[in-house]
Amino acid sequence: MAQFINFNGDILPAQQPLFTTSNRAFRYGDGLFESVRMIKGELKFLPFHAERLQQGMKLLMFSNYKTFTADFLNEQVHQLAKSNKIFDNARIRIAIFREGEGLYTPETNKGSFVIEMQKMDESAYETNKKGVIIDLFNGVRKNYNQLSGIKTSNCLPYVLAAIQKQQTGVDDVILLNDEGYLVEGISSNLFLVKNGEFYTPALTEGCVAGVMRRVMLEMALQTGLKMHEVKIKPQALRDADEIFLTNATQGIRWVVGYQEKRFFNSYSKMLTDMLNRF
Repeated sequence: MAQFINFNGDILPAQQPLFTTSNRAFRYGDGLFESVRMIKGELKFLPFHAERLQQGMKLLMFSNYKTFTADFLNEQVHQLAKSNKIFDNARIRIAIFREGEGLYTPETNKGSFVIEMQKMDESAYETNKKGVIIDLFNGVRKNYNQLSGIKTSNCLPYVLAAIQKQQTGVDDVILLNDEGYLVEGISSNLFLVKNGEFYTPALTEGCVAGVMRRVMLEMALQTGLKMHEVKIKPQALRDADEIFLTNATQGIRWVVGYQEKRFFNSYSKMLTDMLNRF
């Protein structure tokens, strides 16, 4: 872990305490976050991250959401990178929380931010060498609502899904909604390939509006690949020719197995190559 963090523009030691127990993110999950990949000093797809962050802050009624432009985030991250002497490859986490105390009714709607970074060795998105084993999450369901598309600080469904993953020895589990349709992985969007066409749960199924998901759809538009945003039943996992998971920091992770079914990764490799040129 890096030595320093950025707290509201001030560079502080990473181990320095920042909050008391009255912090609203701690008490109520009153905030949201973005995870960004730095490759060769560039914050990949930063305009997409900034757009989603601002939309989320506006939805959560933060008064200063307009501050968090791509230029502002770029400046703040690179200020931190300089202090940490990390100039090439890193994983960045930008967390926003509502200032002040109060019970459910806040004292203010201004947002504070904390930026952390962790150095990475890889200077490009890479296909995972070992395929991912997945299963279905049999716990709490995740449904569509105004908040389902943003990355809020309330992550309990994902925590419970990760516990099931840990207890059952798989690499990831897929969350469902109340209708029993596929939604997403623990920290990733889901894609299936069938007969050369790509399928991903629609945002109206309850999944996060992932930045890498958006990149996949943008690449498809530019290259003529057929991608469909649809309702997907769990049975489709067995019928798929290929499955992969996407997020902004890891890129594309190919799935080798769902229960007893096994898959290859030719499309995942192709898309990873395209992603590094996009």
